[in-house]
Amino acid sequence: MDSSQLEAELAAERRKRLAAERLLKQKSDDLIAANKQLSEHALSLSGQIIDQRKVVDTLQGENSKFSEDLERATVKAVEMERLLWAALESIPDGFAIFDPDERLIAANRPYLRVFEDAGGIEAGDSYQTIVEHCIDDGLVDLGDMSEDDWYDMMLDRWEHGEITPITLRFWNGMYVRLNDRRTSDGGVVSLVLNITSDMRRERELTQARDKAQAADRAKSAFLAKMSHELRTPMNGVVGMADLLLEGDQDEEAQLYTETIKNSGQALLEIINNILDFSKIEVSVLVKLVLATIFASL
Repeated sequence: MDSSQLEAELAAERRKRLAAERLLKQKSDDLIAANKQLSEHALSLSGQIIDQRKVVDTLQGENSKFSEDLERATVKAVEMERLLWAALESIPDGFAIFDPDERLIAANRPYLRVFEDAGGIEAGDSYQTIVEHCIDDGLVDLGDMSEDDWYDMMLDRWEHGEITPITLRFWNGMYVRLNDRRTSDGGVVSLVLNITSDMRRERELTQARDKAQAADRAKSAFLAKMSHELRTPMNGVVGMADLLLEGDQDEEAQLYTETIKNSGQALLEIINNILDFSKIEVSVLVKLVLATIFASL
């Protein structure tokens, strides 16, 4: 297989890979958008349930003439809660609600499943207890932080009105992003997004970028070597032909020498064009690959 066929096959493989990456990005974006929409809807429903329960508590102290309205409100709250938890149990991400005292009110199965191997958690457990579980049972990779620093950092997050999102890596390689939101009564709604596939894809894109850069460096080195190996002898041929033309030659020998010189110059120009075109093609291709990778990160 000659170099042109190899280049064509490499270009075809690059196009297929780029097409696959674009399709993967589109599918990933669609899934993220769907999960985000469902999560936002769940957050909205949870707020409605909390507000509706307050209405129910208020109506219970009113006169008997409001009993019918109270019953309807209770039924509606129960139905909304049922719909909410049916929706939350259907999503792969974790969801939990904490009261103003930072104690767990309720959580879906994906949230609770993380703590099953550590003895589990249940309603009534405090946020502080959950953080201690993560440290004592080695559930979370603390990275370069000490246990005390990580513990203080996780508790400090909840001391502010607007809680900063954070990404955690668990012992089994799972990556999650914590999006916690303070409710109107001082409680917290916690959404735990599983971003493991996104992190894996980011690593794959980084590896693809590194390979593209390595290929660019290898081909640049090859072109530099070929530039020297091909141009140097051709320049020698043209130079020697010039020297011969300056000497005493008969008409036939001079014609032959000029033919050698002209042919050498033509071949040297072809070599220059090929090498220059190859450099341009490599530069454009690598820039396109890198642009696609960084746009996906």
